[in-house]
Parts: sequence; structure tokens; C-alpha cells
Amino acid sequence: MNDDKNNDDTLSTNASLEQHENLHELSITQQQLSNGCEYTTVANNNTSSKRRKLILHFDNRNTLQVANSVSATTIEQGVNNFLTGVLWGYENDAGEWSWISEYPTLHKPEHSSRCITYFKYLENQIVREAIDRKDLRAKTGSFVHNEGARFRPYYDALIESLRYNRLGGSERAREDTILNIEASQKPTENASESQPKTQPHQQPGNPARKRRSSVLHNDGVPVNGFRSANGTLYHYILPSFFQLIQYLQKTNRDFVIYLRTMGDDSKNFLRNAERILSNEHPSFQFSHCLDVNPEPGCIERPKGEPIRLRMKFQEASDTEIINDEFAIHEKLESGFGIYAIKDDFTAWFQKNYHYTKSKPVWFDPDDRSPRSHHILFDDNFRVIDPHDSIVDIRIMNREKHQCYSCPFEFYPELENIFAVQANLYLILADSNYYVKTIDECERNFDKLLENTQLLSKIKEKSSIQNND
Repeated sequence: MNDDKNNDDTLSTNASLEQHENLHELSITQQQLSNGCEYTTVANNNTSSKRRKLILHFDNRNTLQVANSVSATTIEQGVNNFLTGVLWGYENDAGEWSWISEYPTLHKPEHSSRCITYFKYLENQIVREAIDRKDLRAKTGSFVHNEGARFRPYYDALIESLRYNRLGGSERAREDTILNIEASQKPTENASESQPKTQPHQQPGNPARKRRSSVLHNDGVPVNGFRSANGTLYHYILPSFFQLIQYLQKTNRDFVIYLRTMGDDSKNFLRNAERILSNEHPSFQFSHCLDVNPEPGCIERPKGEPIRLRMKFQEASDTEIINDEFAIHEKLESGFGIYAIKDDFTAWFQKNYHYTKSKPVWFDPDDRSPRSHHILFDDNFRVIDPHDSIVDIRIMNREKHQCYSCPFEFYPELENIFAVQANLYLILADSNYYVKTIDECERNFDKLLENTQLLSKIKEKSSIQNND
């Protein structure tokens, strides 16, 4: 790695969280369970925003989990995919890709108007219709073994952070010994998922040799464990998510959580989360049960029609269909526990990934004492290109009873208030990443509510620039 780099934008598993250094109201202490497992408690002395209910939205992929059993995305492929979205370059005049990035960063390098992420470059090259995204996942899934070989150290650091058994423990020593022996005995059949011998775009008529299962597959998979094809044990749901729920319960916050994905990967997540929230995991203990709704709902964005929510809430016996955005906001605001919502990928894709057809969240600029606060975490949220961002901040105009997409020019002002570009490096490096980031969003929201001039501009321009 480039250890001499000391740039705030550098993504490192050892990165200090400079953006959170001044959060003096958070008191963080380490404690230990009776079984010896350590955990962290966080106390929040910031009273200015405690009155607001948190409506927390999370993308699944590279935000709360890396593997995806529905799309058969392994941990290793997921990490490769993430790296393509934080490494930058451009297509030169010869039609070839040229790298600008020397290390991963969420932020677009300065002084290069042509600069895009490698993921966006591949997306433009490969995807012509929705089904092509399968080929895109395959291409990005082998990144560091091909054109991204120079970035292998960052991949290795992320993989290490995702390992279930930590270095120094007896379980990890046993696992590594077995993996090393099997790799040396059967190098072609037991190759690690992190070193695939077959390219993911392999032709159907030339199947890969089937790998022999590792003896590690005879071991039981612990709660929140995910075993890769070669037997390596990883975390399935990232531990920082459960650290956040512990904190919210301990500080008596009113909150609801919505998984916001454009795929079909929510049900497995919900089943695993329910087990952990039932105190089956030795490292997490919850003060009270949190309801988990096993049936995902959906948000539909049909062309020329209002946004529509289909959802079966805990208190209802039937699926509700709501096509009024004010009613949708109120319904989401009244929820409790954990839900899943599938957003409308087709609408977003057909609009060339324009943010106005992506994942909506709501904000009323006239309400200076709001009772709730939407925050959406997604690694695909960006503020540099309206065709490369996945959050639609909906501005509520109660006089007209209309909601409008916020003009993209205001997104830099609203970043880290209503939407956060999830940083997988920091999520893995600090189990309190979500706690600290939400605290930052609440502080920024307090400041925004005091900026009456900016709020008036947002409302005015949103009504004029009706992006729908």
C-alpha cells in the first residue's frame, strides 16, 4: 500500500476517522460479556436531535453485507466489485482505459473533467439492457486478478477485515492451516475464491473444473457466518450494523430501519438479522427484541404516474398500496423494527441511472421542527453526476401537495444529512462507523434547519425544476 499517503480521501482499514474527531458528545467505552467477548457501548450526550425519530435506510451490497447468495456473489467478488467503484480514470483518445487513481477513494480526483470510476466505465461498456448487469458483476468480480492487479494490497486488506476468525486465535490458526494444506495439495481444484483459475465470463460450453469441497465445509457455520467455496469463514452481515442497533436501544432512540435494494437479496439478510437480534450471537446482546418483517415490500416508479409503495406492515393483515407521497412518508415514519423495500431498478435504468428515478427519501423544508429524519446509506450515492447517483431527495411542498426531486446542484449541501456514500473501508475499520456517521448527519441537519435562506432556495427551485 501507499503508506506515505496521508490524504483524507485515502481509504485504509487502518484509517483514522478524522471527520468524527470533534464528536465530543459521544462517549465510547469497551466492555466484556461473561463469555469473554468484547463489545463497545456508546453514550450520546447530544440532546438537540434526540427528539427526532430516525428513519434509517440501508442498501445491502457493500453497505451491510458483501456476499449475495441470490446473485451468487461471493465475498471475494463483492470486494472486487467495491474496488471498481472507488478507483478512477478515463478513456483516452485511443479508446483505452487510463488510470488516475493510485489508491481507492470515494471522491473524484480534482483537475480531470473526464474522470469516472472504473465501475462506471465498465457499466457504459457492457450494459445495454438490464440482463447485462449479470455480465457486469462477472467482470468486476475478478478485477484484482486481471486489469486491477496493481490494487491487490487494498483487496487483501478488505478480505482480512471480513474474516470471521481473527488473527491470533486458535480457530483462525486451524482454518489457515487447513486452507494452506489443501491449496498446496490440490492447487487447481481447491484454488481460493480469491484466486480464481476461471474467468467469470467463461463461455457456457467450456465449464470450469468442479472444486473439491474443503474439509472446513464439515464444520458448522456459526451465527452470521458465511463460508466461501474454498472454506474460508467470513462475516455475512457487517458487525457495525448490530453495533448501531445496540447503541440506538441503549440511548432510547426512536427509530425504524428499511433495507433499500434494487435486487432480491433481502430475505436472507432478514433471516440472519432476526437470529442475531434474538441474542444468538455471542458478541451482541440486545436489551429488547426488534421486530423483523420477513416480507419485503417495493417502491414502484411507473412512467407518468405517482410513486407507489406496496408493503405489508406488522400491524396489517394485508399488503397496503399507497400512491400518495405524503402518505408514503407518514407510513414509513410510523414504522418500527426492520423492513425491506425493493426499489424500482427498471425505472432507474430506463432513465440512464438518473437520480430522479432512484431511491426516494423525503424532506419538508418548511418544517423547522421535524419529528423525523431520513438518512440513506448507499455506496452508489455520489454528488458529482446526476447520472451516477442512487438517492432521490424528495422535497415536500405541502401547499401544492406535491413532492419534487431536489435539484442536483443542492446535493453537496445535503450530503451527510439525508444521504451518505457508504465507505466499506471505514465500516470494517470501525465498528462504530454508523453510530458516528448518524451523529454527524444529525448535527448537519440541525445546521441546515437554521439556514433559512438555503431552505427557501431548495423549495423554490425544486418547484420550478420539476424533474419528473
